[in-house]
Amino acid sequence: MTVAMRTISGPLEDEERQKALFEGTLLIFKNVEHLATLCSFVDSMICEAFGTEHPARVQFGMEREDYLYRVEELQKRFREEERTKTLLRRVLEGVGVDPTRSFWDRPHLRVSPHGDDHENHKTQRLGFHRDTWASNVYSQTNWWTPIYPITAGRAIAFYPQYWGQPLKNTSAGWDLEEVKAGRIAAIVPEPTEPVDTSSELRIVIEPRDLLCFSGTHLHASVPNYTGLARFSVEVRSADVECEADGRGAPNLDGEAPHVAIRWFRRLEDDLPLSEALAGR
Repeated sequence: MTVAMRTISGPLEDEERQKALFEGTLLIFKNVEHLATLCSFVDSMICEAFGTEHPARVQFGMEREDYLYRVEELQKRFREEERTKTLLRRVLEGVGVDPTRSFWDRPHLRVSPHGDDHENHKTQRLGFHRDTWASNVYSQTNWWTPIYPITAGRAIAFYPQYWGQPLKNTSAGWDLEEVKAGRIAAIVPEPTEPVDTSSELRIVIEPRDLLCFSGTHLHASVPNYTGLARFSVEVRSADVECEADGRGAPNLDGEAPHVAIRWFRRLEDDLPLSEALAGR
């Protein structure tokens, strides 16, 4: 199946953006206002965490356990830093997101080192998955940007043919609380049948660009053997109007037993999405 990719300069109003996403379009916002500030701020955090101005190569001169400890502390600081959320909110508002109707989960700084030697649950490459296999929220939008320049060898890959094609998977038995408790090893639900990768589309964007896609898109992290680690920021959002009206991308194969509404809080004031929906 052919999936459109649209490049945008400037903002895109919520309804128009959601219509495109629910049809499977991949959106790339170019030269987004405030992204340069966000990338600069995150770069300073990364360089401080690793004690170097060249963090993409630092794994080669650092013991594995030290590297992974620093990654974990860095990710924790990123999550808890109020300036992170302030800057990311400005980024989203700059591309047209209405903070009174949009709800987000916790921003995440993903670190994808070269090879497999420095891999654990904090740096593990995400394989083929739809985010909605886990959340069961079909208005979900994913936002992603690299902190440093990337190549096709350290990017995100999409598999457009699966926008309209079901794929057997483990969503029916996957639960985030079970993952946190260590009773389920898979960070995200996984396919249980082979994936046809013939439609693979690797997205390479610049650090000041913002990738926006439906949580229903089948995607994966590209195995990184480039000699450079990839650092990227991601966050997911959901729209209260769409959730209230039952609008979203199609569910072809998701069997999650719960709807993870509790993951999302309003950009404007941190109100839980569950409370916003209950009050309508």
